[in-house]
Amino acid sequence: MADDRRPVDGPFRITVEAIPAGVTLDISTFVEALVIDLVTTHAEALGEILDEQGEAGDYDGFAAEGLLVERLVAELSTKIPVYGGQCLALADRIRAVAGPKAVPQQRTSEGGAAA
Repeated sequence: MADDRRPVDGPFRITVEAIPAGVTLDISTFVEALVIDLVTTHAEALGEILDEQGEAGDYDGFAAEGLLVERLVAELSTKIPVYGGQCLALADRIRAVAGPKAVPQQRTSEGGAAA
């Protein structure tokens, strides 16, 4: 493991970083694999979606490409596998950085009342 921010190093790296209200999960290696799969395996479906979006017409409350997108997503792998001890490492890292954070105390003015 490269560092404690990256508890999952394969098959797709997951990096966990703290933000004020929780954590971010960087899954860029998974997204890269997904894009490659889209372009190499599902190019025809992407073309159909673009064609549907490009057709001019009155909007009837239904985006025709919506069903195409749903079908494409159903065909793609949308789950990120995490194996063995990496499961616990991921949970530990999230737990470590997502814990309650101290809220800075509001400064008071010279009179003792909050500004």
